[in-house]
Amino acid sequence: MEPLAKEFGPQGIDFVFVYVREAHPGETYPCHTSIEEKVSNAQDMVKRWSIERRMLVDGLDGSVHQAYGSLPNMTYILGVGGTVIYRASWTDERTIRMALEQIMYERGERRNRTRVTPYYVDWIPQRVNDRIKFVEALADDVGPRAVDEFIRAVEFTTDETTAKPMWDWWEQKQAAQSAVRAD
Repeated sequence: MEPLAKEFGPQGIDFVFVYVREAHPGETYPCHTSIEEKVSNAQDMVKRWSIERRMLVDGLDGSVHQAYGSLPNMTYILGVGGTVIYRASWTDERTIRMALEQIMYERGERRNRTRVTPYYVDWIPQRVNDRIKFVEALADDVGPRAVDEFIRAVEFTTDETTAKPMWDWWEQKQAAQSAVRAD
């Protein structure tokens, strides 16, 4: 998102990251028990991921998160007065770019005094979802508990066959770590 913020920020698009909760709590970043802990985790995230956008921290009760759908990685683009003009259940730079380019096009047309009217689109784009890469990042950044919970959730929401490659990878990773500790 940082490249988009740098590209579209000068054109009057304000990018804000709202830190809502730990999507996959673990040993390193557990579920928040205080607002101070939540703010500290958000500050750490800004440093770890070199986030340059302004970051706001949702309250401990998650009221903003709940008001906007409760999913862990949603993206909204709000228009004048807070009207939702783009909503996605996943943050995907390619589709966000398309939406921003459309918004800038519409702005230009309005400046030219061209009549612009809204319409609604249903679209379900696909995203690359490398689960092994994801659980590897969870293991490195958050901890074993988050990996176990994520793989169990995948198994619960899909099936054992889908979860098996992740379990296999996780068992190999834990065995390799045990071997290193034994040396």
